[in-house]
Amino acid sequence: MSRLGTMLQIGRTFGVRYGLLRLEYELQRGSGIISRRMRSVQGWESWNLKRIVPNTSPEDFLSVRRQGGHPFFFADSRGLAPELKTILGTTGQESLLAEARAILDGNLPYFGKLSFSSGFPPKWFQNPVTGQHVAPDRSWTGMRFASDDYGDLKFILEPSRFLFVYPLARAYAISGEEQFAEAFWIAIEDWATINPPMSGPLWICGQESSLRILAWTFALYAFLHSTATSARRVALLLSMIAAHAWRTAQTLGYARSQRSNHLFSEAVGLWTAGTLLPELTDASLWQRHGAHLLREATLDQITPEGACLQDSFNYQRMILHQLLWTLRLAEVHKIQLDPMIRARTVAVFEFIRSFVDSKSGSAPNHGSNDGSHLLPLSGCEYGDFRPLVSLGSCVLGRSRILEAGPWDEIAVWLYGRSPQLAQSEPAQTSSSPSGYYRIGSENSWALVRAGCYTRRPFQADQLHVDLWHHGVNIARDAGTYLYNGDPPWNNGLAGTGVHNTVIVDGKDQMRRAGRFLWLDWAQASGRAFRGNLSNPTAGQPDSFEGEHNGYRHLGVTHRRMVRCITEDAWVVVDDLQGTGEHALRLHWLLPDFPFEISGDFPVCGVLSAEEACWRWNIFSNAPGAAAVIRGGKNLAGTLAVRDQELLGWESPTYGELCPAISLLYDVHAPLPVRIVTVILAGDELQVQQRDGQLVVFRNTSEIYQLPLAPPQSAGASS
Repeated sequence: MSRLGTMLQIGRTFGVRYGLLRLEYELQRGSGIISRRMRSVQGWESWNLKRIVPNTSPEDFLSVRRQGGHPFFFADSRGLAPELKTILGTTGQESLLAEARAILDGNLPYFGKLSFSSGFPPKWFQNPVTGQHVAPDRSWTGMRFASDDYGDLKFILEPSRFLFVYPLARAYAISGEEQFAEAFWIAIEDWATINPPMSGPLWICGQESSLRILAWTFALYAFLHSTATSARRVALLLSMIAAHAWRTAQTLGYARSQRSNHLFSEAVGLWTAGTLLPELTDASLWQRHGAHLLREATLDQITPEGACLQDSFNYQRMILHQLLWTLRLAEVHKIQLDPMIRARTVAVFEFIRSFVDSKSGSAPNHGSNDGSHLLPLSGCEYGDFRPLVSLGSCVLGRSRILEAGPWDEIAVWLYGRSPQLAQSEPAQTSSSPSGYYRIGSENSWALVRAGCYTRRPFQADQLHVDLWHHGVNIARDAGTYLYNGDPPWNNGLAGTGVHNTVIVDGKDQMRRAGRFLWLDWAQASGRAFRGNLSNPTAGQPDSFEGEHNGYRHLGVTHRRMVRCITEDAWVVVDDLQGTGEHALRLHWLLPDFPFEISGDFPVCGVLSAEEACWRWNIFSNAPGAAAVIRGGKNLAGTLAVRDQELLGWESPTYGELCPAISLLYDVHAPLPVRIVTVILAGDELQVQQRDGQLVVFRNTSEIYQLPLAPPQSAGASS
């Protein structure tokens, strides 16, 4: 495609309105307008309390809140101790206190799951991975999120999200130890000293500024009654929050142009500052503007079915945390928000909980995962979505959805109690309008992605399948790892070849035009249905059929059928229709368990865990070859694989790369081609090829069969 054609596609991707917003931001940044605006309010003297809170003294501000004025989720965090101790138990309390003390020793949490030695107060300008630093006086208006000077800026920004205050607050609540409150205030004073308003690299992003507002206001109320909380320190924090709200408001055009989590974060940050700190001169403006922008973001980015158009379960959790925070705080302050905000919050809550595995509490690592976890208010792991479900059931007035557990702690923090005891109805599975399909039973289920994009995609993953069996994610998404690393680790895991689908002629389903930009969008359609009425799936769909047109320029259509035969038997059928000879590769990403493979045509692989094993059987109507890759290295098979550095890896959170098993099956043949994967658990199930049919047996009884020959090709759909 010509350069002009590419530019026109990019323009259509963003749309006229949002493209102009982005253009305006870039022009203001490039021309120096933003720099001049920032210089006009640099230095803490510009944020003196006499300017921003002209009619209230710090002593009065603190006294009013200690007496219950301008309330928060809780009156005194120490009053939550009995409920928190019950939920945590002795082991949980010991673990929490150890985590908080480790923070004081300089071991800070990163991206919800990692920990780096960063000192305390943290070394705010250091990249803990590379040891590189960014100059404290470097103007943010000329910076980008990756540089040879400092590496990936996300690692430098992470401590300044102040997410470490949540374990400190939790530890303070159950122990009353003043060292945890004192640590927060020491960090605040240190940050303010070396980060004067608007002038350094940590002011680069309105979203980062907004997330600090949430963490700081939470900590203010969590440590409100501590002896470490003085009027002088509160005055400093007020100045910092006011400066951050002002900073956020200056670049809202950029946030709106992104049509992403940025606008949610900045809307909630502004609204929170205006709601909790009404004494500030601009508080009412921030509150109104935040509410307006939150409505805009909610209606623009969340479909009526509850799918977030950023196509990421982790970002969906991030957005839902912010919505639940806002709804609950509005309830506390008796503020009426637009009813559509609550309606879409209910929808997104029901959507995401339908993809939370009932046994493990995890959800598919689908879409971009930047490690965000805004409310780490429980002892659960980063990948556990049950705290979100527990909180949502409280804020949205649901009865208990989950059995009692450590995930209920977050509900105590925001609601003062655990969810009610009555059992709630199960979530409904999602289908066509959202582009996400869940099929199978509670204990054995699959997510299938088949979406029709109306705005820019973030990953080329049409017809990807995630498969879960009794709490184990046996076919999984690789995650993200890094946005800003050296190639191929600059969002390289967004490509087709690392997803559980078929890649044709080594090409992604869409044309890549940047780290976060895809052109020539692949559009998919599908349906979920019950194909086996005897299958014990509690009335839920057990089958999916769909296709995508991402290879229309090659004259190829990919059709996929996924079926749950029993809880221990799954069949995935890939039909590649079209003309000509093509190189086809089926990829499955499996957990890093022992894996043995035998044969090429067909392939049989055995994935073994301590208490279970799963057999992967791959058949095709044309000869193929297989390979097993772990951590970028070929372990087994006859297939010679090039460009395998991205294969055999998964990233549970941002910045973490772990070995996994990539099972590849390559076919080079004229179309049509059919490739069939049969996944079996246990020993009583077997699959055989017989008279052109694949037959699945339980013991000696036939329970399913399908032809190995593909349907007659009808050409590629457009």
